[in-house]
Amino acid sequence: MSEHSDMMDFSEYPKRVQLDDGTEVWLRPLRPDDRDRLYAFFQQLPTRDRRYFKHDVSQREVITNWCQNIDYDNVLPILAVVKEEDHERVVADATLHTERHGWATHVAKIRCVIAKEMRKKGLAIIMLREVYDRAVMRGIQKIQAEIRDDNAHAIALIKRLGFKKEAVFKNHAMDMQGKLHDMLIFYNDLSDLWQKMDDLNIDSDFFVVP
Repeated sequence: MSEHSDMMDFSEYPKRVQLDDGTEVWLRPLRPDDRDRLYAFFQQLPTRDRRYFKHDVSQREVITNWCQNIDYDNVLPILAVVKEEDHERVVADATLHTERHGWATHVAKIRCVIAKEMRKKGLAIIMLREVYDRAVMRGIQKIQAEIRDDNAHAIALIKRLGFKKEAVFKNHAMDMQGKLHDMLIFYNDLSDLWQKMDDLNIDSDFFVVP
C-alpha cells in the first residue's frame, strides 16, 4: 500500500472509545451529511469560546461550506459523536491542517474543540491523540498555533505545552466587533508536544482556536 493510501485509510472508523466517566463515544471523519450536527455543536459552545474562533461558526453557511468542500488531504476533521436513539450528536471536533505541497509540508496545525459538558472526562486527550497519530503518519514534524493576543487562556496553555512564540502579525485579526488584534505565531516539535501533554496531564480545557 502506498504512503498516500495509508494516510487516507479510514477503515478503522467508526472507532468506539470510552471516557473516564464511562460515556461511550464514537470517532470518525467528518462527512457531508454532518452539516446540521456540526452546526448544532458549535451553537451550544459558550460565547466566550466562540469569540476567539477564526471563522464565525454562528453562520450556517460557514459550516455548510466546510461540509460541502471536504478535502482530507488538506484538512482532516475528526468528530466525536454520541449515539442517542436514532441520531448522533457531535460532542467534539479535532482537525489536522496540512499542506501537501511546497516548503511547509512538515508543518501542521492541530485544532480541537470540546463540548462544555464533555470536558474533564478525558475526551480532549483522546481527540488529540487521534490527530497526533495522523500527523505522524503524514510525516509532520512541527506544530504551528495562531492565537489572538487577547486570548490569554490559550496563550498560557500552549506555553505550558512548550510552544515558543516565533512571530507577531500586527493588526492581523479582526474580531466580530470589528476590533483589530495582533496574531501571535507559536511553534513546537510534534514529539515534544505529546510528551509535554502526557507530563502535564492536559485534558478538558485544551483547544487551539479554529
